Amino acid sequence: MKKLIATSMAVLIAAPAFAGGQSYEQQTSNFLGWEILPYVSLRGGATYGNLNYSYNGTKESVSQNIYQARAALGLSLYDKTRVEFEGSFFTKGNKNKSFGDIENVGVSSKNIELMANAYMDLWHFHYIQPFAGLGAGMAFIDTQAADQSDNNTAFSAMGTLGLAMPFGCFDVEVAARYNYIDVASGMHNFSADVGIRYMF
Repeated sequence: MKKLIATSMAVLIAAPAFAGGQSYEQQTSNFLGWEILPYVSLRGGATYGNLNYSYNGTKESVSQNIYQARAALGLSLYDKTRVEFEGSFFTKGNKNKSFGDIENVGVSSKNIELMANAYMDLWHFHYIQPFAGLGAGMAFIDTQAADQSDNNTAFSAMGTLGLAMPFGCFDVEVAARYNYIDVASGMHNFSADVGIRYMF
């Protein structure tokens, strides 16, 4: 995962040098009266996760710091709205926690998410474009605590605030995300990531 994030950062630094000079109007296609622009996006960053987990008849809050990578395929509509399908991949989190009279229970979790996201540009500036987004989908989570193992498929929802910086047919993005997963007694992920979006 660290290699993936390092590669993503290298692409982020190098890509603007190779970006084309096409404007949005030159790139867009017209489909049934809609101006559309396909794109692919690669994002990577860090996540602070908080899982409310029950073991030995006791519920505890288990916090973990993990890395995440995201890949998305989407469409820009009218240069104001975007819709996309995204896959999110998280590294395995490990934490020791005490549950009642049992101490130092190793709790680990790993998950993959498939999301449908929608973004809207908030204002238009020349070099920076703020945006907000909402997403919903499914999370596939494997959680283990000592002899207890849980494999779940759960509903997931996400809210995003970010900034995009255009470089021709590339956009560099930074974003803060809150992600809720309806598993156990609730999982809350707070993420920060950087990414590159290539429009073609």
